[in-house]
Amino acid sequence: MGAPEDLPELELRQLRYFAAVAEAGTVTEAARRLRIAQPSLSQQVKLLERRVGAPLFRRLPRGMELTEAGRLLLDGTEQALRALGAAVSAARAVPVTAAVGVCRGVPQDVLHRAERLLTAARPLRLAYEQVDSAHQGEALRGGALAFGILRGPADDPAGLELRTVGAEPLGVMLNRRHPLAGRTELTWDDLRGQRLLWFPRRRAPGYATAVLARLAEHGWRPATVVEDTGSHTLFRHALLGHDDLVALRTRAACAGDADLRWCPVGPRPPHEHLLLAAAARTPWARLLPPPEAGGERRL
Repeated sequence: MGAPEDLPELELRQLRYFAAVAEAGTVTEAARRLRIAQPSLSQQVKLLERRVGAPLFRRLPRGMELTEAGRLLLDGTEQALRALGAAVSAARAVPVTAAVGVCRGVPQDVLHRAERLLTAARPLRLAYEQVDSAHQGEALRGGALAFGILRGPADDPAGLELRTVGAEPLGVMLNRRHPLAGRTELTWDDLRGQRLLWFPRRRAPGYATAVLARLAEHGWRPATVVEDTGSHTLFRHALLGHDDLVALRTRAACAGDADLRWCPVGPRPPHEHLLLAAAARTPWARLLPPPEAGGERRL
């Protein structure tokens, strides 16, 4: 339903100014409360009177007094502002659907943490889709994704706001029959001669480069066996079938699997950093938690 055809082109700002003058009793006091210049306020009130087609105030030596037309307009203005405020609050309470790209292997607790952070400011319906870390930056900047959960360091961080939502040390995952499975903790020397079950670098180049560089610092430059299907079943099958093959994962990655074992490795193991991302200077970015609340990683 549209506005009545005979309704003058009233501006919300002018109605707010009119109500402020009526409440304050003088233009001077209303201008002070509104923090605008007095001449500008007087001009807007006069413009509103012309659009309404009736005087709204009597100008008295000590202030402004509403005319009968002014009292009627003030009643309507107050009702309209209350109704508009309620409508805005109701509109804000309606959940908005936001597409969230998620890289492979994100633990459930990290997803829950990201959900709590994203929905703290307003209701959101989060629609998840699997998107490799390397592709999320372009999708976020182009608007195909509202948010992303990716492995850091981000491959193309320009124009992104990033917050850390997970940072866990990587350990060694191996089958329980592996010769090293009986150790409570492994050193880098223990891993010499072991092959590394790895993922295609194209999925997260920055993360792959950072992890392999840390391994090289410790003197381990393993031959890599790339599992390209993305299937956890086939990944697990490869580990169970070889006694010279290990993987690097967080402890949570093999929780509940009786055939696999996770061992810490040190010193100074690489970490898996999971980042919550949004395109900078967008409404979505404003819903990210403050840096100190989300554990900032802003690049």
